[in-house]
Order: sequence, then C-alpha cells, then structure tokens
Amino acid sequence: MVWFSFSAIYLLRGNRYGQGILPMKPCGVGYWTLSLFQIPLAIAFTAWILGSKEAIACQGSNEKVLNNINKLIFPLMALLAGGLGGLFGIGGGMLISPLLLQVGVAPEVTAATCSFMVFFSSTMSAFQYLLLGMEHTEAALIFSIICFIASLVGLLVVQKAIKEFGRASLIVFSVGIVMALSTLLMTSFGALDVWEDYSSGSYMGFKLPC
Repeated sequence: MVWFSFSAIYLLRGNRYGQGILPMKPCGVGYWTLSLFQIPLAIAFTAWILGSKEAIACQGSNEKVLNNINKLIFPLMALLAGGLGGLFGIGGGMLISPLLLQVGVAPEVTAATCSFMVFFSSTMSAFQYLLLGMEHTEAALIFSIICFIASLVGLLVVQKAIKEFGRASLIVFSVGIVMALSTLLMTSFGALDVWEDYSSGSYMGFKLPC
C-alpha cells in the first residue's frame, strides 16, 4: 500500500519537464502541492504502522509495547537518513545502517532493513521512469541483473562466513569498510569537481530546484 501510494503521487506529479499523467505545469502550484502531500501521507502511514504494532502487542503477544520514545526514534532516524541522502545525493541505506547499529539493532536485521529500503526506493523509481518513457532500458536491465547476482553472491558469502566463525560482527565491519570507501571516493571526486568548476569559472552556488 505504501509503495503504490507514493508511486501514484510520483506518476501524477511527473518530473520537472512536465512528463506525467496529469497535464501539470512543471514546478507550478499543483506540482509542489502534490510533492508536499508526501509529508502528511508519510506521517499517516507511520502512525498507522505504529498503531498496528501496539494493537498486536496488546492482544497477548510476548512483544513489549514500545514506549513513546522508542516509537519516535526509528521514524526520526529514517527521516534524518532520507533528508541527508536527498541533500547530498547518496543512498539512505548507507546512512541509516550505523544509526540502527548504534541503537542496538542486530546486524542481520540492520542489513535486511537497509536492503529492503534500497529495493523499495529503487523499484519505485524504476517503475516511474518506465511508465514515463525511460531510455536505454536494455542497459538498465543488464545492470539490474548484475546487481542482483552480485547481491546474492555477497549474501551467501556473508552467511557462510557467519556460520563458520559464529560472529555477526562481520556485517558491522563490512558496513564500516563500505562507508569508509564511500567517504574517501565521494570526497575525492567532489574535490575534483569543485576544482574543475573553480578553474573554468563556472557558477558554484546553489541552483533553483527547477
């Protein structure tokens, strides 16, 4: 339901070039109204999910009912990761992994949660681009298959290593290595881009959203 709801908003709104289901002016009033509608929709789904969890726990389940602080910490972490990911153009999964590990979530659960987040957002974006006439679909399909196979191989290797050594901390070290490499590469390429813009005299300030 969450996937279909946000996909419907993206398809109705379209992109900044006016490619969408509804005839809408790019970056006009309707465009930003639909964009801002995602905020109350996300709040409504979050409240509904938290309410469902509490109802299940109250029906005789052994799970402990979350207190008010624990109810808010995970949505706030997701909001922080999504905001920073959108601001800096990086995946939210890379940001929320250390946050989940910091609050005591098991490494296996953290890895599964981040994988689901990536699958959720990527399939929604791919579905939108396909319906709006995405080009180079063959190359995208090839890369998708390669990524799926690589993810499956990595999952099998990590599972085998955990069974052999009996330490789930291997996932934590893997996340740390990926974050360190990502930080190094992003900083290096970002510095090169800044230097090229500075050398060529290009505008280096903020641009309009549209």
